[in-house]
Parts: sequence; structure tokens; C-alpha cells
Amino acid sequence: MKDYARESRPWVIWLTIVAVILAGIGIFFYYTLFRQSKSELIEAVPTDAAFLFVINDNDAFVSGTEPLIDYMNELFVIDALPAFETMRSKLPDGDYDLTVSGHTVGEGLCLLFNMHADKAAFKRLLRALSIDPNNYVPFENNRIYTYGTNYKSVKFAYVNHIISFSTDLELLKRAIVQHTHPKNLLSAKPFKEVYELTEKNRKQNWLVFKSKTYLPYLSSFLQNDLAKKVEQGLQNTEWAAFQLRFSGKDIFLSGYMFTETPESDYFDILVNRTGDGMGITDIYPAQCHWYTHLETQKVKELNRLKKYKEEETAYLKKLSPSEVGYFLISQDSVDYQYVIMLTDTSRNVLEAFYGDKVDSAQEATPDGIYLIPNHLAPLMKMFAPDSVGCFIQKNNALVFAPSKEAMKVYQNSMKTSGSLSQNRYYPFVNEAVASSSVMNFVLFNNENDSHWQTQLSDKGKASQFGQNLRILSVSCETMGKGKNLVPVNLYLHF
Repeated sequence: MKDYARESRPWVIWLTIVAVILAGIGIFFYYTLFRQSKSELIEAVPTDAAFLFVINDNDAFVSGTEPLIDYMNELFVIDALPAFETMRSKLPDGDYDLTVSGHTVGEGLCLLFNMHADKAAFKRLLRALSIDPNNYVPFENNRIYTYGTNYKSVKFAYVNHIISFSTDLELLKRAIVQHTHPKNLLSAKPFKEVYELTEKNRKQNWLVFKSKTYLPYLSSFLQNDLAKKVEQGLQNTEWAAFQLRFSGKDIFLSGYMFTETPESDYFDILVNRTGDGMGITDIYPAQCHWYTHLETQKVKELNRLKKYKEEETAYLKKLSPSEVGYFLISQDSVDYQYVIMLTDTSRNVLEAFYGDKVDSAQEATPDGIYLIPNHLAPLMKMFAPDSVGCFIQKNNALVFAPSKEAMKVYQNSMKTSGSLSQNRYYPFVNEAVASSSVMNFVLFNNENDSHWQTQLSDKGKASQFGQNLRILSVSCETMGKGKNLVPVNLYLHF
């Protein structure tokens, strides 16, 4: 009797091989034919994008940026926007999805505009622009056309139901090649996670940017030390997505930043906080150039953190600060930095510094400016990177300064100008920052003050952005433990 099972086995192997080959051919044709006929806008954006505007309401974007065009040109190089709008106006009436992405070209950035349109609309665009369809530059079986406006010379191409525009020919070619590349921006988890936020709300305009790529460009407006602080402060974040809103000379951005390291010390302050408002507003002086406010960990949480030694935890337990603040005053070209702690009113915090010698310390301090004992000075580095030499009690808070001279500068400032609520720019910040924020950084640039100028690079000093920015506010709300998205609000006032 023959063994038919054995005789049939080679056919099974050959059928398997043929099936694998056919599957490969199917994938190839999917990428080269079917998939490409329905390209999404994001598939035409080269993966080296520094930032991306997802524009769902073009009219709102154009009208909103008009009063801010000088600053937007410097921050996002959108000087090609008028040229694009001139060409877009030649298309038939309708709603067109649009992305505007910024890419590194040489030492600067250049824009790429992508928008959906059908073939009939594209042919009508060519006729409206009086462009000969046969006058083109061939590239990758596609046609690149050129149109000169009063603003720019624009190169554009129609590929897979997408019209791509750019003033840079090489950037446009990169966009064309991107259509056939199996990997795009969505292939990276950090980008995909924040980009999905934009797809959940298609009524808003969005700004998406990559910290590692865009921040060095932004930092070029700042002097080196401050630029490094900005870049280091956001080095644990990758992509961010913000709803974008304009109002006169104000820019509001509300969204999330993605981090791969939510458990790091850097983001520890944002986890499981209460966000119950700022309780030390009246401690900050109106004349401060910047301030930072943040909630601290509860003492029971500090006991579980390995970064604190037993001595430090015991010291913090005596102080029990619920909020910590930092601010800077500049006087006669000298910068003074201060620390505030909101403490537990049920405790005598002086005991944390003087133990059972509180009475003698009070008798020896008629001016109310207490010197920090030498053996405790190193512990203050938990809160202040700079030297801290003395403190005063104010309401239910402690204010620390480098020296008695610096403390008197603070006290005089409070007497002559009042507290933060008297700062003429503070009402803008108060409206823009959510009361549930657990970390705020606010920079004030008074036009009569020279301190901000010392923080700018030569490029920043020559810019409209550097000269006219009045408020920069960054605030974060609480994030769930183990989550990768940090809720962030940005506010700029010019």
C-alpha cells in the first residue's frame, strides 16, 4: 500500500512557499498602489519635522495670526503663509484639511504645506494660476510646478490626492518620497500618542512639536545659560500636542507633552498632587522678574522616596511645607534669588532650625531676619540650588534669601510696590493659568526693565519676539502615576 500522506507533503511545502510570495506581492502592491491612492496628510510629512500645525479651521488660523505675524514669523517661519493663501484662494470653494510642518533646511527652518484636494480641483488650480501643465520638473514619476507670487516662489506637486507646497525644492522632494516610504511619523509611539489627540478634536487648530528638534531653534533667541536650562528642563519630553488659540496679542496653548520616563524625579512633582490653588500669592513681590510655584510631596510620600536621606526627611517633617516658590529680583544690575515655603501653621517652624534654643534665637534677632545655622545650610540645597543664608517669617510662610542685604531688598520691594497681585500683568496670568495647576513658571518682561535683555542672545535682542514679549507662562496639572502624558498650558502675551 502507498503512503499517500508522504507523497503529498512536497505539495504542501510548495503551496506554503507560493502563499508567502503572494502575500509579499500583495503587501508591495498595497504600498505602491492601493495605499498610495488614499494618502493621509500625515503620510506626506517627512519624519524630520520639528513642528506641525494641524489646521482644521484655516480662517481662524489666518485671522488669529495676523496681529501676531511678526512673532509667528520668527518662532515658526510662517512668512510663506501669504503666498500659500494666495494660491489656496484659487481653489474651488470647500473645506480643505491642511497641515503646515517645519523642517530643518541648512541652519534654519522651512515650511511644508500639505492639503487634500481632488484631481479636478488641482487642474482648476493650474488654470487659475496660468501654469502650463507641460511646464514642470519631473521627479519620482511626479510633476513639480513653480508659481511666483508677490511674496515667494512656491514649488508644488499633486501626489495621491494631496497638494504639497514649499518654497524649498529639496523639502518638497522629501515630501514626495515620503508617500512611498513604509515608515512615517505615526510609526513612532511618542508622536502617535500625541497626534491621536488631534484626531479626537477636529474642530480646533493644533500645534504639535518635537522637543529635541524644535527647542534648540527656540533657544537660539536666549543667552547660553538660560537656553541650556530650557532644553534641560524639557529633555525628558519628546512630542507635545497643544490646542492653539489666539486672542489679540495673546497666544494660548493647552495640551500634553509625552514622556517616556514618567517615574523620573523630574516629573515626581506632577504625580498625585491636589492642585488646590496657589497659597503664597501675597508673598511674591510685584517687581519680581520671574517666579515658580509648585506643590511639594506630602511627608508620608517623602518617607518612600529613596532620593532623600533620613536626616533630610526628618528635617522636612518639621517644616511640613505644602508649597514651595522661587522668584528673582534684580536691583542695580544685581540678581537676588529667593525661596518661599508655605508651612504648617500648627507647628513652630523655628524649632526645625533652633530646637530648644528658639527663645534665645528670637531675642538675638530683633529685626526678624534669622540666620540659618551652619550645620543646617547643606539641607537647604533640597530646595535652593544657590546659597541660602537667612529667612523671615511672613504670614504662614518662610522667605529665604542669600543674605541679610538681599532680604532687605525684598522687604523694600514689598513696601514700595506691593505683592504679586499689584503687578499689572498678573491679572493676565491669573486668567490663563488653571487653579488646578501644581507647577507654574511665569516670566514678566516690563518694558522699563533691562533684566530681560540680559537673558537674550544677539538674535533675541534683534527680534520682535525678544523685544515685545511681556508674559511667558508655563503651567502643569497633575498627572496620573505611570501615565506618559503631562498636561501643560502655555501662555504668551505681547
